[in-house]
Amino acid sequence: MTICAGIVRDLPVRALDLCGVTWSGEYLYFAEIFSKQIGAIDPNSGEVVQRIPCLDVAGDLTTLRGALLQVVGEHRDLRLLDPATGDEIDEWPNPRPGHEVSGVEACRDGVWVGYADLGLVELRDPDRFRLLDRVEVGHPVTGVTVSDGFLVHTDRDASRVRFTDLASRRQRLPVMVWGKPRAITWDGRLFWYCDHATLQLRAIELPGITTSGGGTA
Repeated sequence: MTICAGIVRDLPVRALDLCGVTWSGEYLYFAEIFSKQIGAIDPNSGEVVQRIPCLDVAGDLTTLRGALLQVVGEHRDLRLLDPATGDEIDEWPNPRPGHEVSGVEACRDGVWVGYADLGLVELRDPDRFRLLDRVEVGHPVTGVTVSDGFLVHTDRDASRVRFTDLASRRQRLPVMVWGKPRAITWDGRLFWYCDHATLQLRAIELPGITTSGGGTA
């Protein structure tokens, strides 16, 4: 059994291979492989207000301590970037070398890292990326976020958004969404995901899942 979610907002972006999205508290930042850029879009107006280069962008991104943490390169390493210029601040190797980092989301507890080929999401500390916790989700992970006590991940091929209660480690009923959801983030009310099928950012609202709090680190 699944729940069907209605689309609240659609934001078309000039992109051919959307691979990441995160909420900064003001803008939605999105990563795009073909143009090798990170963009910032105003969700109210739909205007792209900034684009910065990232020549080896390879996957999802998140906001961490006011900077952008981007999955980069063939080995899926994690690079911290200045959001104003795109200059590198720091870089860490893939926490699980040889496996595909497919989603990242920073929160007050650390950085959640999802792996497409393992059906696994891990919580790691934001300084040295040491393992703090892990959640076996049992499905492919194409993007990850958190809202209050829920770990949320996308399953692109199944067109599902899946929710795991972090207290009980039990999964809620999956939510069917339009298109092919890749990366996902939460702005405190709406879940925004990259629709890999239509190349736009889409938002859904799920009042039974979210309550308050959350946010980025």
